[in-house]
Amino acid sequence: MFLSQWRTLMHSWRQFSRMAADERRFRQTVLLGTTITVVGLICLGGGVTLLGWRLLNPEKAAFLPPGAVKTPEPTPTVGVFKMTVAPPPLPDDFSEIVILPISEQVSPTREPATLIPSVTPSPTTVTISPTSTTAMIQPTNVSITISAPRITSAPTLTIISTPSPTPPVVIPDRILIESIGLSAPVVPVGQHPLRVGKQVYSQWDVPDVFAAGWHQNSAPLGQPGNTVLNGHHNVNGEVFRYLIEVEPGDRVILESQGRRFEYIAVQTMTLLEEGQPLEVRQENARWILPTEDERVTLITCWPYHASTHRLVLIAMPKSALEKAAELP
Repeated sequence: MFLSQWRTLMHSWRQFSRMAADERRFRQTVLLGTTITVVGLICLGGGVTLLGWRLLNPEKAAFLPPGAVKTPEPTPTVGVFKMTVAPPPLPDDFSEIVILPISEQVSPTREPATLIPSVTPSPTTVTISPTSTTAMIQPTNVSITISAPRITSAPTLTIISTPSPTPPVVIPDRILIESIGLSAPVVPVGQHPLRVGKQVYSQWDVPDVFAAGWHQNSAPLGQPGNTVLNGHHNVNGEVFRYLIEVEPGDRVILESQGRRFEYIAVQTMTLLEEGQPLEVRQENARWILPTEDERVTLITCWPYHASTHRLVLIAMPKSALEKAAELP
């Protein structure tokens, strides 16, 4: 009898132990499920919040690992010859830089100076009047008149030259940068009105396709001056997306109807643009002004997810750099 009671007691104890273990497992399962549910709700709420932020403010809604994007110093990098390129000279009116008042006309492309004769070339007549002799000579492009009413007076000589022909304007139609695998068409671009405060200005257009835009009042190829090209880097074709990876010494090739013009990248700059006053933006845009030397300037924005800076790349003709390298 005692043994039977002992067995019954042990059986009850084992059942109680199993029930307690089951209860602990149930509590643990409930706790784990609750934790997962809370974490899931937090993730869902964060995702919805980020989605809304992305839709309302796409330029700032970008989360990157620490150090992935570094704000660059607004100073130029060292050029090929351990020297920086001088910026274009400032105009007399500082407000004309880049953002021009809408009432002002865009400066046309500067043409080479030509010599205009004071008299229209015509068949030449040489007249000697001390005697009654008159001689007619007809050269092609020189007019000489000698007047001598008296033998004691000095003769008067007038020479008129023919104007030199104007060189043809060579407009770029393609850009190639081998170091970043870029091969893209180039199209001419103009300007559009832009209101800043109460003042209306004019700002350069940018192609809305995979193409670089040639500023129509910048220099043509093969002539002294600043040839300026712009392009998007994160929208509408992203033609200049990888321009930030071009380093001094890389080749930049511009083509015009199959004719190639080769340049070497000598300087890159990242200049803070977002939130800056008009004066700072004008100073940044100084780099697209006309120059006396021959150069190419490429303009886009940076970085890819924010566009807070203006990226400027300057390239010089390869032939000019080779000549400079030969100098002692």
